Amino acid sequence: MPETKLDIHHYADASNAHSHDQQAQLVFGLHGSLELEFGQGGGRVQHGNVAIIAPGERHAFFSPDQGNCLVLDIDSDLTLSGLTQERSRQRRLLEQTRLLPLSGEQSGLVHSLAPLIVAQPHLADASAALLIGALLGEPPAPARLPLTRLNHYIDGHLAHPLGVADLATVSGLSASRLNHWCLRELGCTPLEYVRRRRLQRAQQLVMHTERALTEIAAECGYSSQSAFTQAFRRYWQATPSQLRQQQ
Repeated sequence: MPETKLDIHHYADASNAHSHDQQAQLVFGLHGSLELEFGQGGGRVQHGNVAIIAPGERHAFFSPDQGNCLVLDIDSDLTLSGLTQERSRQRRLLEQTRLLPLSGEQSGLVHSLAPLIVAQPHLADASAALLIGALLGEPPAPARLPLTRLNHYIDGHLAHPLGVADLATVSGLSASRLNHWCLRELGCTPLEYVRRRRLQRAQQLVMHTERALTEIAAECGYSSQSAFTQAFRRYWQATPSQLRQQQ
């Protein structure tokens, strides 16, 4: 039966090659890079672009820097729930192997969904529909959360304790409605969303700065480096030191 699979792939520096006979594959760059060869073409998958690999297309790949990507395997005849486009438009998107640039909004969606599908794998189908819809240019359903305002507030207060009451005030919602719409639109509670934002910011600082881990922990709202390390390892499957060494 047709199915969808969405997860994070971590690539090694050893080359490999294969094909997917029944499914198309979309490879969105997250961190690092993935060198990809197919047919008479190829290129580098990294932040800001996506590789669409048609069913049956043999492709070779390796990562020079242990890159990771958000990978969507999807049957080209599967109509994802939540999309209104006719199936033929989805099929045309997936039938040709190529690299495509992403807009800033599309890249932001990819990076928002990556930690979500790790923590909430049952939301894979909904996340896949958002990704395909973004590539097809279908506008998303109206949101009830003022996510831009909420993110701005959270990111500006990562070093401080944040409660549901604070977030509800910023959102202009009651605490119960905030919890309802966070669960519906983000797949998590408000405080779980704050934790994700803390750890996403921490990962950026670990990988792209040389700041001490104690400073990063404090900036991201952790009272001790040990608590920070434990939370970071649970979320990213590696300690901050391990991730920095890989980088």
